[in-house]
Amino acid sequence: MEMTREARTTAEVLTSATAVKSKEHRPAKTKSTTVDGVKRQAERIKYDEEMAAREKEVRNIQITNMVSDWASTIDERSQAKTARRHEATKKEEMRLANRELIQVRRAQLTDLYRAEQDQYRREYQDRGLTFYQERL
Repeated sequence: MEMTREARTTAEVLTSATAVKSKEHRPAKTKSTTVDGVKRQAERIKYDEEMAAREKEVRNIQITNMVSDWASTIDERSQAKTARRHEATKKEEMRLANRELIQVRRAQLTDLYRAEQDQYRREYQDRGLTFYQERL
């Protein structure tokens, strides 16, 4: 689609008029606006650095909390394992003590039966009696 010469010039005039208007509304760059921009940029950099430092501090606190939680759970688990181990040791000691007690009782009963048998034998001998013993 071709533009006519008249349309082209109208478009050029409108374009140049808007360009002139936009230049009129723009303030000219001065030294003070450049200095203000540098100050704002320096403030922004300082703010960004402070935020980065705060984020780093938060990360360090989170890491410290994680390590603390880990250590406390390890301690709890260790105490639980130690308690279970002590309980198992107690049970084993009680089992062995009961076993030893049974052996001691058997030995005492054996001694008692022998002592009673000797006493009966002596009493029978005093009366002139004896126990019948089958010899193989």
